[in-house]
Amino acid sequence: MGHVKIDIAKSDRSYAVKYALNDAAGVRSLLRDRHRISSARFRGDTAASDILIDLHSAINSACLTDAQMEVVAWVSGRDLTQKQAATVMKITQQAVAKMYDAAVEKIAEVYRRWDYGDVEVEYDAANLIPLLNEQESAEFLRIHKGIEIEGEYTEECA
Repeated sequence: MGHVKIDIAKSDRSYAVKYALNDAAGVRSLLRDRHRISSARFRGDTAASDILIDLHSAINSACLTDAQMEVVAWVSGRDLTQKQAATVMKITQQAVAKMYDAAVEKIAEVYRRWDYGDVEVEYDAANLIPLLNEQESAEFLRIHKGIEIEGEYTEECA
C-alpha cells in the first residue's frame, strides 16, 4: 500500500503577505519588502519575478521626477532611512518624505490604471528570520505568528 507525504508543519514555517497595489500603502509595503521578494526569485518563485518586473515597469511608467526617482532608489533600493537619504542628497528629511510620498502615489496610480489589484507573496520563515535584525524578527513573529517578544530594541520615530 502506498503513502502520501504531507508537510503538516509548512504553515508554521511560512506566511503569505498580500499587497494591495491600488493604493499608496500597498505600494509602500511592496517597495519596503522588494529585497525579500527578490530573494524568493532565487528559490524558483516565478510569481516573485513577475511582481518585481511589474514594479520596475510601474516605476518607469510613473513619470517620476529625477529627484523622486533618486529618493526611491535610496530609500527602497538601498534601504536607507529618509534621514540618511536626505544627508546623501543634501536636502532636508522633510523634502525626502514629501518626494517619496509623491513618488509612491504616482506608482500606485499606474497600478490603478492597470487595474492590478492585490498580489500575494509567500515567504519561508526558516529562510527569512535569520536575515532579519532583532526588531524585524520580533515584528515578524508578532504579526504573523501572534508571538510577543520582549526586546531591548527601541523604535525610531519619524
